[in-house]
Amino acid sequence: MNALHWVTSPSVTEPPQEVYCQTRDIVQAKVESVRTNLLQYGWDESTSSLITAVLGELTSNTFDHNLGQWPDVPGCWFETTIDQHKFVTIVADRGQGVRSSLQRVRPGINDHEALRIAFTEHVTGRAPEKRGNGLKFVMNALREFPKVNLTFQSGDAILSFQGQMNPANASFEIINDQSNIRGVVAKIELIRL
Repeated sequence: MNALHWVTSPSVTEPPQEVYCQTRDIVQAKVESVRTNLLQYGWDESTSSLITAVLGELTSNTFDHNLGQWPDVPGCWFETTIDQHKFVTIVADRGQGVRSSLQRVRPGINDHEALRIAFTEHVTGRAPEKRGNGLKFVMNALREFPKVNLTFQSGDAILSFQGQMNPANASFEIINDQSNIRGVVAKIELIRL
């Protein structure tokens, strides 16, 4: 089973224990262990801290935007692979998704518009709270890396960001996909040069 299969599966099952974080405290502990592992593999303090902050934002969103809204399995899928040259993470949930969260403040938007808004505008589905910087922070943080890929799927839209050594060569696009997921699947790949 992989994260996309888990999110799209009509059967309600918990993910494998090694990637399942049913509660916030479990995922927070795993995020902090990523920082330690990055340092052990020779990633510098600044990079390790920035990656940890990005993971903290992505994993917090799975709980913050779904509290009391879980259709079935609460929590998130949190998977990482780390070595000296590469870091890969997948964060997924079976929650309400970005569009559903933002429709409270932007009625009538589709999944494509929801991802664009979430990554580029200062808006939150948790109004009247003064929030809405999270995914913009993720995007800005990832721009700091010379070689990075982000895919972020919610509903029938997939955001793709590919950062390059020369920021002018970075690409950012949102496409519609045949599959339609209820929650979110995010994958980040960082290459250390």
